[in-house]
Amino acid sequence: MLMHTFSARRRRARWRHALAVAAMTVAIAACSGNSPVVTEVLPSTTATTAAPTTIDANATVIFGSGSVPETLPADFPIPAESVIGGTMIDYNRNLTELILRVPAGLEALVGFFDTNLPTRGYEIVSSAGTATNWEVEFSNDAVTGTIAISLAAQDIAQAVVQVTATG
Repeated sequence: MLMHTFSARRRRARWRHALAVAAMTVAIAACSGNSPVVTEVLPSTTATTAAPTTIDANATVIFGSGSVPETLPADFPIPAESVIGGTMIDYNRNLTELILRVPAGLEALVGFFDTNLPTRGYEIVSSAGTATNWEVEFSNDAVTGTIAISLAAQDIAQAVVQVTATG
């Protein structure tokens, strides 16, 4: 019992240390005063299937995190600096959702999508918002979608990407 308690304490201490390092990294980036510019696109070769968190092999909705869902179009632009959070694949509605956090300001992330979607064959239907929230609607022959961009913290923007297959 004593050994088990000691190991659990050690794991908690390591976890706290990792969180502290991550928080310091974000704080240093936020205090730099320079809003990073998002220019690079994550190569499509790094796209991997999100590991399902469900046991049911017949599930029609699969949740995951940390990797690009297999149903997201391979040519969809994702900033190279992105941290991929939660993902969802809803096979009944042909819907894929992806949450990204990017170490950049809202304007930089909006500019990234406004520039890279058209170069990848997507038409921007609309792109409008405020200094803290922005929405981009896009489509091509195979999909329609929205990107809801918000300011998560100083110089950290979040994008919720929803893509619906039309074919």
